[in-house]
Amino acid sequence: MISEYFHPHWTGLAKAFLSLAHQLNDQGHKVSVLTTRFNPSLSRFENLGGLSIHRSEYIIYFSRTHYSLRIIYDFVRLARGADYIIVNSPFSNILPVSILTRALGKKLIIFHQGDLILAKHSGSRLANLAIERVFDISTIISLWLADSHSTYSLDYAEHSRVMRHFIDKFIPVIPPIRVKASDPGPDFKSKMDKLKDGSLLIGFAGRFVEEKGFDILLRAIPMVLSRYPQARFVFAGETNIFYEDFFAKNADLVQSSENRLALLGLLAEPELHYFYKSLDLFVLPSRSDCFALTQAEAALCGVPVVVSDIPGARVLVQSTQCGELARAEDPGNLCEAICKVLSDKTKYLSGLAKVP
Repeated sequence: MISEYFHPHWTGLAKAFLSLAHQLNDQGHKVSVLTTRFNPSLSRFENLGGLSIHRSEYIIYFSRTHYSLRIIYDFVRLARGADYIIVNSPFSNILPVSILTRALGKKLIIFHQGDLILAKHSGSRLANLAIERVFDISTIISLWLADSHSTYSLDYAEHSRVMRHFIDKFIPVIPPIRVKASDPGPDFKSKMDKLKDGSLLIGFAGRFVEEKGFDILLRAIPMVLSRYPQARFVFAGETNIFYEDFFAKNADLVQSSENRLALLGLLAEPELHYFYKSLDLFVLPSRSDCFALTQAEAALCGVPVVVSDIPGARVLVQSTQCGELARAEDPGNLCEAICKVLSDKTKYLSGLAKVP
């Protein structure tokens, strides 16, 4: 298995691939994972619950990528002893790895966790478009070379810029999704309990970047408060994103709701579970999302969700009725969906019980 990022990287892309690796290991497969050593404090080799993790040095950090040339050399060394190669996409070296996999006579599977979508209103729009096109071409060729490819749903695959060309090779895969219940510590528990006291707690989580659509939710907050003045919004995640200054660009929206908005920062696993369990509702207002583990994690904790009606992200609500869908990039419609759930949360209990 090869991935740009892996444990302990905190993104959903890394978290899902870790879950998939553990699942394969539990099924009796011998699993080695090759990834970049994105943090110098990480060891070059680690055994994690039966997984052999190998980390290659990177040479440059740009946009969302710790780019490594060394990883190609290390891949050839490790791939010789493998039967299957599973590539976690998006991946900057997907094309050379795919070509080498075929040259070595190995089976190639690509687990695609979303097309590369860079900011349209941050940084250089022209440069971002160029990077997206390089990604598209590299990934399309790699998918053509692959024996099969997977993502969370056929809905996303059919709308993907790259996957839709090879639907005949598609197999849906959802890695196991779990939220570990453990003690978050007295300080965090006290903080969440104080926020919850007398409030309807509405949560959202992830990287504060343009594609996640948190600015749309921020625009909906005053509308929700006009109907539910006891509502309070809480955000769990990173706001200081190196490659995108979207949080700074929306500082006015954040400040306008600061009396009813709490920014919790990046949460550890025990804190994340308590965060979800404290919520009355979870909102995923994405412009683009392959699936979003956060909505499934919230639903598994018994919390109804409101999700953008976009390919991939909408599948959980459509298949279980664990919440409501809202038109993408429409703060008014998002407000209506939020208020609909808040008006009768018990309506979604049977749907929440269906979440796998």
